Amino acid sequence: MGFRHFDGVDGSLRMLEGAKKTGLYKQLMHCMLGQDRIPVKAETYDVVIIVGALSVGQVPLKVIRELWDATKPGGYVCMTTRANTDNQKYKAELEQMIKALEEEQKWRSVAVVEVEEWERGVSELDTGYIPGAVYLYQKGFL
Repeated sequence: MGFRHFDGVDGSLRMLEGAKKTGLYKQLMHCMLGQDRIPVKAETYDVVIIVGALSVGQVPLKVIRELWDATKPGGYVCMTTRANTDNQKYKAELEQMIKALEEEQKWRSVAVVEVEEWERGVSELDTGYIPGAVYLYQKGFL
């Protein structure tokens, strides 16, 4: 796709060490999303991706606006979340926040994909694989 510059942000120093070993990332930053502001300038990235963090008890929803802020006009924000029983309230609130940014004309929906077998369930309520969702939004030219 032509992308050549990758930066990474994670709250786990161990995950950052693993990422460093790949040789893929130009810059890796330690940041507890939701506690610390994402350590990047506004409108820096063509694509911003958050995977495996938008769930109850992990990253607060206020991070969505920070992801939007870090994205260049015309750039993309890709987000994922679980759709299992434990995460239904969080997912509904996430979708409200996504919709609010859409209504503010901050971005537009490119794709929303519901995935039936997203990942293996980890709670006592889950058996087998649980569903999830992928959201792709394009930041508007303001």
